[in-house]
Amino acid sequence: MVRYVLGIDGGGTGTRAAILDLSGHLCGQGESGSSNYDDVGVAAARAAILEAVTRARREAGLGPAPFVTAFLGLGGIASQADRDVILGIASDLALAPAGRIGVDHDIRIALAGGLSGRPGIVLIAGTGSSCYGRNSAGESWRSGGWGPLVADEGSGYWLGIESIKAAVRAYDGRAEPTVLLPRVQAALALPHMDDLLRHLYVRGMPRMEIAALGPVVIQAAQEDDATATAILGRGCQELADCVLAVARWLGMADTSSELALTGGVFRAGEVVIGPLRQAVADRLPKCRVGLAECAPVMGAALLALELLGILPSAGALEALRQTIATGSPAPHVRLHPSPTG
Repeated sequence: MVRYVLGIDGGGTGTRAAILDLSGHLCGQGESGSSNYDDVGVAAARAAILEAVTRARREAGLGPAPFVTAFLGLGGIASQADRDVILGIASDLALAPAGRIGVDHDIRIALAGGLSGRPGIVLIAGTGSSCYGRNSAGESWRSGGWGPLVADEGSGYWLGIESIKAAVRAYDGRAEPTVLLPRVQAALALPHMDDLLRHLYVRGMPRMEIAALGPVVIQAAQEDDATATAILGRGCQELADCVLAVARWLGMADTSSELALTGGVFRAGEVVIGPLRQAVADRLPKCRVGLAECAPVMGAALLALELLGILPSAGALEALRQTIATGSPAPHVRLHPSPTG
């Protein structure tokens, strides 16, 4: 009988499930809505996880039997109490036997996917930002990720806030002219800049609406607007400080290391990655910077395999990378058990 493992990537914007067999073949994937229970509540998070898994099972042609192992990486997981909530959901849904369900924050699965299971550091810059690393001894550390009120530097939300600040300063005459002024006003559909006060403080701007201004900054920087370029530069310096903090805690500051980049901000390309790469090189000359190799949901599936002591071969990982790149099924490639498994 063929056996399968399950990986879950869940957050505020959506939930993804991936099913692998023990040879590393991707058998099915599914998506659904938010499973961050801080945002939507436990019942809605449970429903989203169930829907994503059901769709992945349907694509794989599988019934409701439990998986051999399951690993869930979800946004909002910060404490043991959070892990217990998600473990309760996974057990209630009978995703895998007791003792074979792993739960951790979503940045851990981002690292597992970003470096295909290798030790190193991952930097996420999407709506929010965070940095996380694990060394070869299994020690881990996180920097940033404290949310928009405290520390989300370099994220889409942070870029959005900085664009509003820049627009206001330019409107007042406290700063040089910038294309961010008319573009922020247009993006927020403000008849006049004075309407910003009501938009911000009376109607209120949701986090996602502010983060939606991030691309406005990126586009302006691509057009060589000095103010937008400076904002991106400051964001990259802040993000590089997060990377340095993680590297120091894990003993990687003076050794060769790898940094994987993931999140919507980095999809802008060199206008963001270039200054970030330089900022990291200034702090960590031996760190190699690159885009994530696999999606976080694949990282969750790889961690589910790791629970069985199964490590992927180079060929198996390449097949998974090609699956993600092309959207088509990967060739069947075997994995090999780890010596300690």
